[in-house]
This record gives sequence, C-alpha cells and structure tokens, in this order.
Amino acid sequence: MKREVSLVNIVNIIRKKAIIALVVAIMVTCLVGVASYQFMAPKYDASVQLLINPKETEGQTGNYRSSDSNTQLVNTYNVILRSKVILADVIERLDLQTSVGGLREMISVQNEKESKVISIHVEQEDPEMARAIAETLALSMEKEVPKLMNIDNVNILSDAELSGNLTTSQIRIYMILAFVMALTLSLAGFVIRESLKNTFKTVKDFEDVTSLPIIVTIPEI
Repeated sequence: MKREVSLVNIVNIIRKKAIIALVVAIMVTCLVGVASYQFMAPKYDASVQLLINPKETEGQTGNYRSSDSNTQLVNTYNVILRSKVILADVIERLDLQTSVGGLREMISVQNEKESKVISIHVEQEDPEMARAIAETLALSMEKEVPKLMNIDNVNILSDAELSGNLTTSQIRIYMILAFVMALTLSLAGFVIRESLKNTFKTVKDFEDVTSLPIIVTIPEI
C-alpha cells in the first residue's frame, strides 16, 4: 500500500525526524567548518585613504564637481591604480615576488560618498604585507597622480589599517549555508522515504496513515 502524503503527514514526519535531521546538519556543518579552516588560506584586508583635490577650472560649478567629478573620477583612479606604472613601482619598492597582473588582483578602490576621499583596499594572506602594499600604493599614487591628471595634490590621510580575517567571515557563511542545506535535505529525504514505504512497522503507523482503528492484531510467532 503506497502512502499518500498530506500536509499533516509531512508535519508529523518532520516532527518525528527533526532531532535526527538536526544531528546530521550539525555534523555536516562541523565537517564543512573543519575542511574550510584546513584548506582555505587566511586573507586580510588593508585599507588606506587618500584625499584628492582636483584643480578648479573656469565654468565648473560646485554641483558639477560634487555630483559628477567625485563619482566618475573614482573609475579613473581605479584604472590608474591598476596601471603598470603604479604597480611596477610598488613591486620595485617592496621587491615583491609577483607579477603586475598578480598584484592587480589584490587591489580595489572605493570612493567615500559625496567626498574627495578614496579608499585603497588590498587583500593578501600576509597581514603585514597587505599593509605594506596598501601604504606603498598610496605613496605611489601621491607621487604619480598629480603628474597624470588635473590634480592640485594627493594627501594620505592615515596609515594603512587592517581589518579582521576575511576568510573567517567566508567560512561562517559557508557553515550557515551547509547547516541550512543539510537540514533541509535531511528532512526532505525523510519525507520522501516515508512516502515511498509500502509497509508498516507499528500499529500507530497504520493508524496515522489510514485513520482507521485497529480492532485485532496478530502477534508474532
């Protein structure tokens, strides 16, 4: 006899198997966490802020400079920062054992909203190296940008600051996703398994499925 799956049956199955599914989900989450810590290299983010003062030209209005220049120039700064001129200079200063392309993958630029301040971010496995690269990038930008663009000056606002281990945050996300997926798949598996059963192990199983009372039972011989 094939069991019909109704909402009530599904709820009953989930209620009965919840603890087992929870144990399975916890075990899978622990395995994902341990594997991630073992195989994922730690990565740190170092950031430094630059204040860039564009030269004012005739015909520019305050609104143009604030709404147009400040939002569009960040793309230009990003291109300059990733250019071979800047990156080669940083590699030479720090004697880095990496290519221009490899260094380019580590860096990004963000513009502080409604301001002339940009933030340079460097992601690297070595926190001190990440800090050194960020500070050297800022020094190189401070030197080269006024030559390349219509800029009065570039000022470094502070030393490079390190954030926490970025890999730790990623691992936490992976563990949360693993827990949710393992719990969901476990419960779904139990529901499918119960719905495909054509035998009953206990009297209560029969009553739950058929809603019929049991009058007589035959004991095992």
